[in-house]
Amino acid sequence: MLKLPKKPINAVLFYMGTLGLLTQVLVSFYLLTQGRTMDWHWWFHWLAPTLCLVWGIVPRLQLQKEEH
Repeated sequence: MLKLPKKPINAVLFYMGTLGLLTQVLVSFYLLTQGRTMDWHWWFHWLAPTLCLVWGIVPRLQLQKEEH
């Protein structure tokens, strides 16, 4: 089961990544409804939020070690 990070840096990275991915989904949906797409390497827009999310959740990558 996935445990949410408790340490401040890990929690900030996790929530920034979550908010970033949610924003990308909403922007993609909005552009789709307008008949447009994200130009200039669409995958690049997903990279930073995904990395933040991973750094906040994966124990080996966390900047502050969590007690499990």
